[in-house]
Amino acid sequence: MTWMHVLEQGGGFATSLQLRTAGARPRELTEAIRNGLLLRPRRGVYALPGCPPESLLAVRAGGRLSCLAAARSYGLWGGVDRSIHVRVPANSTRLTDVGAILHWQDAAAHSELWRLSLADCLRSVVACAEEEDAIAVLDTALSTGKATVAGLARLFANQTVAARRVAAGAKHGSDSGIESLARQRLEALGHFVEQQVFVEGVGRVDLRIDRLLYVELDGFAFHAGRESFENDRRRDAALAMMGARRLRISAAQVLEDWGSVQTAVERVLAAPEYRPLAPL
Repeated sequence: MTWMHVLEQGGGFATSLQLRTAGARPRELTEAIRNGLLLRPRRGVYALPGCPPESLLAVRAGGRLSCLAAARSYGLWGGVDRSIHVRVPANSTRLTDVGAILHWQDAAAHSELWRLSLADCLRSVVACAEEEDAIAVLDTALSTGKATVAGLARLFANQTVAARRVAAGAKHGSDSGIESLARQRLEALGHFVEQQVFVEGVGRVDLRIDRLLYVELDGFAFHAGRESFENDRRRDAALAMMGARRLRISAAQVLEDWGSVQTAVERVLAAPEYRPLAPL
């Protein structure tokens, strides 16, 4: 294994000791920095130039990405607030003006220098983020296979009562954080919510509310193309021909105009029973 492979396996970061152990000579590292092939974000740590700015900031601060910032790096829900949280060792100098929110707390050992382990990340999210976002992170961890319900129970077994309660609120089925937020809010209103319900002739529908209303939640990035547009209309027509109550809601509506979403849901549920349409 070459020393460049050590950097790649570490997510783009490695200590000088790790690189020297892999055969790098001091002169090679100096030359690589001069030629723009390496960065040195802090003393004794080297990085590849393409590393994300958030991870470079964390390493420069002498810590690791934490909370929602770390969750984003694992492909989980990262919230709307894009603040960068960094965990630094408890005995670190009290740095200021580093461009991040710092948490002085020792982290569990982890092979990557720039972010907390996934387990530490999930615990930090529950301790730091708003409950709704924390559950959305755990929901997306379940849906992506990065966690299991039993695994979360073990992970939070020794945490506070509040943390265990949040972890217990996580459920399978949310393909995105937006779906999780919608599920949580609808359940808080007293609705029975099912996720990823299979409907013959339609496929999987994001949500079914009170066994009556089918809801599709659209993020622009995944529904902007012509093929997605046409498929969405086909699915809507199939639901209409069944006589199903249905709504299509955007991610922006969930995040920015939840009141109108709630009103639409309640009115459609209260409407007279739908009749199936004749086939097209």
